Amino acid sequence: MHASGLHSSPHRAAHSAKLAGSLRGDLAEIALKLHDALHRSDIKVWTNAHADIYFEAVDRSPDVGAEWLAGIYGVGAAADDIEADLLVLRRERVPAAMLD
Repeated sequence: MHASGLHSSPHRAAHSAKLAGSLRGDLAEIALKLHDALHRSDIKVWTNAHADIYFEAVDRSPDVGAEWLAGIYGVGAAADDIEADLLVLRRERVPAAMLD
């Protein structure tokens, strides 16, 4: 798959990535799961148009547009910081009616 196609369609980028959860879910729990993944490698975290949250090792991750990117995290990242970034994406991407 060509990287430029991934930029415009982040949900297509998820074929080899791992699903962490949803922006509609418990973001504290998802952040802890992502934090645990940092023991293996630095990770890139992003979402798609369906509010799914994906992650992958930075060296294997697809090109993801800034509007879908939660962040790139290394060993020193705190779970609270990951959760805060996911909360920003939730506010931007998920209508309040879908959270009820």
